[in-house]
Amino acid sequence: MLTLYQFNACPFCWKVKAMLHLTHTPYQVVEVTPFGMPELDFTEHKKVPVLRANSKIILESEQIVLYLQAHYSQLPNPTQSDYDWLHWVDQTLVHYLPPLIHPNIRTSFKNFKHIMVANQFKPLKQWGVRVAGALVMPRVARKMQTKHKITEPLKEFEAALKQWTTQGLKGQNYYAGEQAGLVDAVVYGVLKSGAKMPFWQGVLNNNPTLQAWYERCDAQLAAPKAVLQA
Repeated sequence: MLTLYQFNACPFCWKVKAMLHLTHTPYQVVEVTPFGMPELDFTEHKKVPVLRANSKIILESEQIVLYLQAHYSQLPNPTQSDYDWLHWVDQTLVHYLPPLIHPNIRTSFKNFKHIMVANQFKPLKQWGVRVAGALVMPRVARKMQTKHKITEPLKEFEAALKQWTTQGLKGQNYYAGEQAGLVDAVVYGVLKSGAKMPFWQGVLNNNPTLQAWYERCDAQLAAPKAVLQA
């Protein structure tokens, strides 16, 4: 049994979950405590996602999805174009989410309601984690926005998604053709992590091609065939 150590709303974790769902791979999930991460004491790597496959530990989301592709699927080997899109997801697409989700303390606090796992902590601690997150994440988002030279997060996010629909999908139901594949799962996973946020429905409404593709992926990749809560 595979074990995924995750934050529930982490886009990199959702990439992995979408791939697990695509390959119908049973797994159990461990929700990691944001402060201290005691669940990751078995490794010095204090970032999620982490995948544990018996005695093997796989780190970093791209390496995990490629491991699943190679060992738990019959999907074709990735092409150079596939790798280019995987890098685009990590180097471009994912960077728009923090400024959109955490533009300021007030909005961040509201959005943490969608981010946090219900009843993960006792009520007082749950509230404290939410407040602390709302204080920290807008600063993180601003640093990321500056680092990646993002000036208009929503406009640039929608432009990136238009690039995906025109250059990635190219009029097909999926990037991979008639069935979802590795790249579909990775792009979908990042977007799924922000799907509960207030801005998301407007993004879909502005891009019917994206909406149709996303809904096809959602029907196939949102829920696992077999998952256990560790």
